[in-house]
Amino acid sequence: MNKQNQRQQIRMKGTGTIFFISFVLMANLQNSEGKRMSLDEVKEALLPLQKYCIDKVGTDPKMIDDAAKGIFASDWKFQCYFKCVLLNTKIMKDDKIVEKALKNIIETMLLEEYIPPAMKAMEHCLSIVKKFKGCELAYELAKCGYDYDSSAISFF
Repeated sequence: MNKQNQRQQIRMKGTGTIFFISFVLMANLQNSEGKRMSLDEVKEALLPLQKYCIDKVGTDPKMIDDAAKGIFASDWKFQCYFKCVLLNTKIMKDDKIVEKALKNIIETMLLEEYIPPAMKAMEHCLSIVKKFKGCELAYELAKCGYDYDSSAISFF
């Protein structure tokens, strides 16, 4: 098998993997009429996607653990980790935040007690991060959300 065919096979496997992860995640997130989730349950549902994004962008998992404690490294790969997560949850598209998708996920996925603080954080942060693009946009949204109310947003 030549190198081009090997690359094509790897790309196909990667595409299949990302499709499967996105499908499972979106099924979990969108199936909220049956069950809303606590922040711990959201964290658990996101684990396969987190692993995929860590592997895809090559970020250090310790940076993600640190971010959960409020320590955000200004590392490009780490910023792109957040973009990967947001793209695969359909919260980000074409280097922009899809506000409707973010709002829908908050309103349908989270337990009622988390909705008001998460919505306030979203409203606060969206106006602040609009000037950014790409990986930096995703990173700044996560960082702003954490800084605004870590108890409502800390599920990365």
